[in-house]
Amino acid sequence: MTGQAPFGNEVELSGWRGSLLWRDRARKASEVLTEQVPALAHVIRAQPFSGLDAHFIAHRGHYTHLPKPSLAQIRGVPDSVRPAYLSSLLLWQMDQFEERFSASGLHPQFAPHYIDSFHRIIDQILTKPEQVEVSKDSFLKDLWITRVVMIPALAQVWWPHSGLSLRQLASGGIDALSYCFLRCGGRRPFLEGHTHDSMVAQGHWTAQGWSETLRLAALALSTLRRHRGVFSTAWYFDPEVARISPRLAFLADLYARSGPHRFRVGTNAATIANATAKSATRRRLYAAGSYLPTDYCVVWGRANLLSAHPAPLGALADEK
Repeated sequence: MTGQAPFGNEVELSGWRGSLLWRDRARKASEVLTEQVPALAHVIRAQPFSGLDAHFIAHRGHYTHLPKPSLAQIRGVPDSVRPAYLSSLLLWQMDQFEERFSASGLHPQFAPHYIDSFHRIIDQILTKPEQVEVSKDSFLKDLWITRVVMIPALAQVWWPHSGLSLRQLASGGIDALSYCFLRCGGRRPFLEGHTHDSMVAQGHWTAQGWSETLRLAALALSTLRRHRGVFSTAWYFDPEVARISPRLAFLADLYARSGPHRFRVGTNAATIANATAKSATRRRLYAAGSYLPTDYCVVWGRANLLSAHPAPLGALADEK
């Protein structure tokens, strides 16, 4: 399965590889790992990936909380071999893509997005395999992408086993609670959006990329019938950000046109670190006490998002 890049609204992205063959590159990466780490084959035989697979299949928690038996197996691998072992795990999961994708029930338009991600992951395995660590958020996202559980969608990746907590909704007051329970019909299941720094580096974090991301979220909802909508929580949804960082002002326009509900969540050390990591302006304003990075949650109910981005003909017929 190679797929084409079936973008809506005449979207074109530089560096897009969703239509390129990837299996030969994956085999090459596997050969390179075996050559660089002679003990790898022995370790895989002793700690087969099938042992991890059974626990991953049943996992319905947060993407960062791996099943304890899986963590125990991974941590049982010698430190010197573990990065190559985890890289090989990603490649092993990719090798089952067609079967996993068919079972996912996702619309065929998502296939090239997975393939584009596979090329990115293979790049890292070939150039920086030592950076693959089980404690890294980037690896955990790639783990679930290669399992065809997390859904890649350019500016965001969507985690399907999620929902809004009562504590989170309470921070938004009666309006947030009403939107969630009356408009969406409940607080779970939702698709939860996350930023994947490895994908941001590809240049997809733009107005064009985000517009396509929301279209893809609606497309996912057209086949995930139980999901009540999608949500994402981040510092960049703060209304102040458009003033402080004008290049991100497009976000306000995008979500205003797609009918979500936005509410303040609060701030903490992680929020501050994320907001100030890549901007000297935000760091300076925070240090001066004139800007406090604050998380906001944006919730798109199913009806709102599907109305803004109608599903293509045939999508509803494929629902599972």
